[in-house]
Amino acid sequence: MKKYHAIVIGAGQSGMPLAKKISAKGLSVALIEKRALGGTCINDGCSPTKTMAASARVAHLVGRAGDFGINVRDFSVDQKAIRKRKDYIVELFRGGATKGLKKAENLDIIMGEAVFRTEKTVLVKRPEQDDLVLEAEKFFINTGSAPFIPPIEGLEDSPFLDSTSIMELEETPEHLIVLGGGYIGLEFGQMFKRFGSKVTILDMASRLVPKEDEDVCKEISTIFAEEKIDSLVNIKAEKVSYQNKQFTLHYKGAKGPGRVSGSHLLVATGRKPSSEHIGLDSLGVKLSSKGHIVVDENFETNVPGIYALGDVAGSPPFTHMAYHDAHIAFNRIFEGNKSLSAKDRLVPYCVFIDPQLARIGWNEQQAKEKGISYTTGKFWMKHAGRALETDETKGFFKVLVDPESKQILGATILSLDGGEIMAVLQMAMVGGVPYDQIQHLPIAHPTLAESLNNLMGQVKRTNK
Repeated sequence: MKKYHAIVIGAGQSGMPLAKKISAKGLSVALIEKRALGGTCINDGCSPTKTMAASARVAHLVGRAGDFGINVRDFSVDQKAIRKRKDYIVELFRGGATKGLKKAENLDIIMGEAVFRTEKTVLVKRPEQDDLVLEAEKFFINTGSAPFIPPIEGLEDSPFLDSTSIMELEETPEHLIVLGGGYIGLEFGQMFKRFGSKVTILDMASRLVPKEDEDVCKEISTIFAEEKIDSLVNIKAEKVSYQNKQFTLHYKGAKGPGRVSGSHLLVATGRKPSSEHIGLDSLGVKLSSKGHIVVDENFETNVPGIYALGDVAGSPPFTHMAYHDAHIAFNRIFEGNKSLSAKDRLVPYCVFIDPQLARIGWNEQQAKEKGISYTTGKFWMKHAGRALETDETKGFFKVLVDPESKQILGATILSLDGGEIMAVLQMAMVGGVPYDQIQHLPIAHPTLAESLNNLMGQVKRTNK
């Protein structure tokens, strides 16, 4: 049995930086990973999906080259080459992460599956090697999440795709059925439509991306309809059959039963925390009703010395938030800095459809639910000079402000490079910059950011 100061289970975007920070203090650390270093972000999420989305955008631009006065006679999509490019980027990023970890002193990387034996020990099952028993005073769980597969009749007996396996395709689907109209479903739906697939998206909610404001959902639906992506909402999937290399999804909708058939089926119905099969039940570690590990402000569970971070602990399911968890946890636990906290932190995110959907702070439906007084401003991209010049006029900027303090409460940016624009507003919110000060700033021309002047000028004078 080897003893460490700390053991980190899961080499994701909390686990890797935390292990490096702890080892840099001269403390011994074991980092255990059962699959691949880098977690979901590098292997199955951010890096590969955005690489493929970039290929899809090129296909989209080539397809409308004539709008810009460029004549392209013909082009084709090579799905094998797209996958190869994606694999290269994943291997590049994974290799960089591995190199950085191996440089760290006092840090052992152990490939295997960890299961708690006691509050201070884990058994590590290693492929084709002897099992290990490791001991530590502190354990940090960063096992992330996995695709949630709903209990639909016939689904498990069919060769359906999830958000990982769809990126391994070497052929372009003739007709891709996407079950789930959330962020993952929208990204892949638009991506494969641009690769040349027919795409049908189905969701049980009343609209696509229902967590966003109604006007945002409506604009996204319009954009998708213009790209000839079919969407069916308010439906309940009841059965899946697979025959002669064709999927048929049977559903019940507002107008009665229906069905849709296609060559491929992507199940994008959300994710579930990976809190099972690591021995937490035997220790009495508390889980939420959805399976997340319950933690306090120090990310510590109800069992002293056992901590959890990232998706598995119910943090906002984004790479940057998992990384931030590690930053906060290290400072609170190892540096004694209690001023840093995950409580009430701003949560920025960006959905990489085209145009991008970016959010920071409250939106209207959240403000109404919480009884927060606000005023709004909205500026359509079809009136922005830069958007007109680049022929990227879909979407809008939208902001919520406090009518008394003039502070920005939140913003939704649906536009080209929306994530970059959102970050500007995030900095303004952190710095306490009132909206009317942004309205009068000289912002470089011609840029998308200068539309923030117009946006703030549109803030209404009536409270909601």
